[in-house]
Amino acid sequence: MRRRHGKKGQALIEYAFLMVLLATIAIAAIVLAGNQLVTAYNDVSFELNHLADTNTYAPNGSVVPAGTTVSCPVGTQPSLRGHKWKCH
Repeated sequence: MRRRHGKKGQALIEYAFLMVLLATIAIAAIVLAGNQLVTAYNDVSFELNHLADTNTYAPNGSVVPAGTTVSCPVGTQPSLRGHKWKCH
């Protein structure tokens, strides 16, 4: 009986270590991808708020007239993503 009880405690400790390891990995992934997640969330939120909108918007939020593109900093290309121009 004693031996079986000791293995239960050992399994519990191993399970706790595994949970701590998984939590650490999850937190590290969220911290490393934080800016990308915020950008993706903001882009989706912007598109949902402008579903019926026919305008396109510059990266600074101003309306871009139809048929024109935006100017981007040197070395980046403008691309239209949904309703918003991005400089990549």
